[in-house]
Amino acid sequence: MAGSLQRIFDNYRKRFGFVSPQVAEPPSPDLGLAVVVPVYDEPCLNQSLQSLRDCEKPPCDVEVLLVFNSSERDSDAVRLRNRQARQSAVRWIREHANSQFRCHVLDFPCLPTKHAGVGLARKIGMDEAAARFYQTKRPAQGVIVCYDADCLCERNFLVENFRHFAERPSIAGCSTYFEHPLSGTEEPAVYRAVAAYELHLRYYVEGLRWAGFPYARHTIGSAMSVRVSDYLRLGGMNRKKAGEDFYFFQKLMRDAKTSDLCATAVYPSARPSHRVPFGTGRAVGRILAGEPQLSYSFRSFWSVKALVDAVESLEQMPTSFEECFPANLPAPLLAFLEANNCRSAIAEIGKNVAGIKQFKKRFWRWFDGFRCVKFLNWIAANGCPKVETATAAAPCLLNRLGMENESTQTADSLLAIYRRHQRNRRSIPAKSASNDFPLGREREFPVNQSR
Repeated sequence: MAGSLQRIFDNYRKRFGFVSPQVAEPPSPDLGLAVVVPVYDEPCLNQSLQSLRDCEKPPCDVEVLLVFNSSERDSDAVRLRNRQARQSAVRWIREHANSQFRCHVLDFPCLPTKHAGVGLARKIGMDEAAARFYQTKRPAQGVIVCYDADCLCERNFLVENFRHFAERPSIAGCSTYFEHPLSGTEEPAVYRAVAAYELHLRYYVEGLRWAGFPYARHTIGSAMSVRVSDYLRLGGMNRKKAGEDFYFFQKLMRDAKTSDLCATAVYPSARPSHRVPFGTGRAVGRILAGEPQLSYSFRSFWSVKALVDAVESLEQMPTSFEECFPANLPAPLLAFLEANNCRSAIAEIGKNVAGIKQFKKRFWRWFDGFRCVKFLNWIAANGCPKVETATAAAPCLLNRLGMENESTQTADSLLAIYRRHQRNRRSIPAKSASNDFPLGREREFPVNQSR
């Protein structure tokens, strides 16, 4: 068994590894959670460490892997701040770590510019975590927890991560509930901006859930966890400079079983940032600069719902594109499917599956979270433009759900409703994508008349 485990890890390192294992100290035999924290130009790291240290102790030992990173082209000022943060963290570790809560520092000050970024830093830490678990000879019981250097967490964060996976042996990963702070030491405008952006994130996931789309979960890098055996099986973290969390968790949802962890919470920073090309920090900066926060129109999710209903209503294997998708579907949806070689995909799937259940599963592997975003962008450019989140998109979905009231007029008040809705794990009932389009209007997308 030990030899088999070693071969699995060695094969992963050969195919996907970036560096060899870094920590010389052997892991605790009782290691159960490894928290990976990328650190780049971060002034508040010790607060985040203290938040983890203050957590209730789970029934396992915990390691925190701090991945200090910068690129070969970063300024001397960034390198200096990283070095100071590392020295401060080392002092904190000496004072606070113990046998059940250990912290390790990984230092990569000159990563190649081509790949340097949060994706590579997270990958280095997650690969190191996998190596630590494989040394314990019990990797199937190990969980890699993603966290960020500017986050805080609830005191039950570690306990609930352990419990969530222990009670659900079939899941590969989970998305943890999160909330950005809406008050504090920043300027009030910062908190208004982050409220608008978080509302956008929650509206997007809730719109997908309403449509019945199978991959409707948040993909926040500081709020996701994965079982180590599944991490290796799926090829590990990518090296993207930004959006690494979206790409990783979408792959996880597509190829394995995932869930939402709502019994605890992570609190990411609300401050603006230009460290990555997109994400919360960059979005807050945009809004502060005067740009409105836009989201896909609720009408866009009707087309996603129409696609879901068409596929899920199939009772037998379709023999053609026309059998799979009726001609009265919204024209932009059919145009997108045609333009993205859906005919070939349907034919290929049909050749390789034996029944309708397998057909549906394979179809949703083809029309995954990446392709859904591509479709929503397509539809936004072809007749259904994006709208302001707080004044149009988010209230429209709440209205459709019968949840809107007179107090839901600001991003803050709307966000409060979406937060309660998602933390309580309320599922939105699926509705038929029929001629009953939003708000009682006539169809606002033309149907396809060419067939």
